[in-house]
Amino acid sequence: MSVTLIIMALNEADCIHHVLDDIDDSLIDEVLVVDGGSTDGTQEIVERFGYRVLQQEGSGWGSAFRTGIKYATGDLITLVDADGSYEQKDIPLLLNVLDEGYDIAYGSRYLPGARSDDDTMIRWFGNMLFTSLVNLVHGVGMSDSLFLFIAARKQVIESLGLSSTGFELCVEFPIKAHKMGYTFKEIASIEKLRIAGDSKVNALFDGLRILKRIFVVR
Repeated sequence: MSVTLIIMALNEADCIHHVLDDIDDSLIDEVLVVDGGSTDGTQEIVERFGYRVLQQEGSGWGSAFRTGIKYATGDLITLVDADGSYEQKDIPLLLNVLDEGYDIAYGSRYLPGARSDDDTMIRWFGNMLFTSLVNLVHGVGMSDSLFLFIAARKQVIESLGLSSTGFELCVEFPIKAHKMGYTFKEIASIEKLRIAGDSKVNALFDGLRILKRIFVVR
């Protein structure tokens, strides 16, 4: 089955060439870089590598992901951010979970052997709070609800009817997948520090959107 890798990018010229260098072309059949209107040369770097750039429809991280899904041609979908924080060496492990018969594979930063080098106390507390709510309110039963490092069949993702535009898509995805009866398995993964630049996540603003989404999905 063919594999599409979606990369969400917004002004990541100092990072994205490292991410593109790490792509395993023997594993990935299609690379789609969804650009949110970069002005720093990110698109030009991607084009020099010979990969396709999609102009993001709408604004926000969730909109970028949904744009990638819309145009992906692969049977299986996986994704990474353009900041270099996702461990691409774990992609084969995610795909192996699908081979085992699960519908969705999630990377987790909080299983034994996993870690997040990007955690602050606020982010750690927020993730524990939101993951607990996702499990308590919706019965999902996962260890990390804010790290959407996944592999899944495209038709499974399309069936979820995702509508979030921002980082709240991270909780909308597993909640809807659980409610539709899809099976999943988590693997231990490492979130690395971004290679350069500043995070696009605003702890207060995005945290409130995530909190609202948990209950709105219900």
